[in-house]
Amino acid sequence: MQDARDHREKPQHQSGLGEGIVRLGPLTGVVPVARELGVDPEEILEPLGYTTAQFDDPDFEIPYVIAAEVLARCAETTQSHHFGLLLGIRAHPSLLGIPGFLLLNAPDVGAALEALVQNLDLHDHGGEAFLDSQGNSTLLGYTIHQTNVKACEQIYDLSISVGCNIMRHLCGGSWNPTEVCLSRNAPPDLKPYRRFYGTRVRFNSDLNVLVFPNRWLKHKIPRADALLYRHMEREANALHLPREANVTRDVRRILRKSMLNGHFTATKIARHLCMHERTLHRRLHEQGTSYQLELDTIRDEIARQLLTGSATPIVRIAAMLNYSSVSAFNRAFKRWNGSTPARWRTENNASPDT
Repeated sequence: MQDARDHREKPQHQSGLGEGIVRLGPLTGVVPVARELGVDPEEILEPLGYTTAQFDDPDFEIPYVIAAEVLARCAETTQSHHFGLLLGIRAHPSLLGIPGFLLLNAPDVGAALEALVQNLDLHDHGGEAFLDSQGNSTLLGYTIHQTNVKACEQIYDLSISVGCNIMRHLCGGSWNPTEVCLSRNAPPDLKPYRRFYGTRVRFNSDLNVLVFPNRWLKHKIPRADALLYRHMEREANALHLPREANVTRDVRRILRKSMLNGHFTATKIARHLCMHERTLHRRLHEQGTSYQLELDTIRDEIARQLLTGSATPIVRIAAMLNYSSVSAFNRAFKRWNGSTPARWRTENNASPDT
């Protein structure tokens, strides 16, 4: 296992790559859902400088941190612990824009989900979808990488419920996952989750994922339009071309996904990026960073999310981040944030460690 060495540098809590932007997409449900819960949506949006008319347009873009603030205010004002779930339940995949139209017209579920993972950045610059196989099961999940955002539990509720809606559009309305994992604390009322997902929901998980059998990946998508799929694929590729190559961004993306299996050595990441390890270190140095600093940055992001948004035991967080011991994790976290993980959790009003 790897430990963060005694580096003097502190992980960059700001991304250094610009603040994330997100299309409203599924957030267009904020206005009707707030009204259904007896709250005037203007009370939520006006203090942030937005109008209900703007929230009718799925292509309208706002900063990711503002979207998180909107969800935090929605949950607080409506007193709904599952506001994000309510948004996701009513979200059609087309609200994701190009990624949504791509996946709806892919030849099969596997291709659809790969299209989602590869192109979600055309909708969302603050987080990303991932796909992973574990034995006979597939995991479809979402992870936040924008730092310092509120209401992570609402964001994950929204993202995973949208993922479930995607699978039901691809596989049929009666489709259910075999398990749902959410990193958030269990809400007071579990019935909305059980009713929507139709299966076991595990809270305080390390990941935010839908779990389902691998066989669904080969399922053919009814009414898929091959010509539209090809057209949307070309458009997505064209939109990706102007993006400047950024090794730091790519390393962070791979590190976040690699936390699933602990395989995040510099050698393996360099191989994934089709370059020599020395080249990787040189390119990162040119961009003002290093592999170890990026590893610490991602570890710190994930640790703070779990400490403030779940009751996941600290010993489990340390293991998930591939530390050899809790004391090694405690030392690293204190170096980054000036306090121990336990104190951070208490000061940020999360559930105490168990």
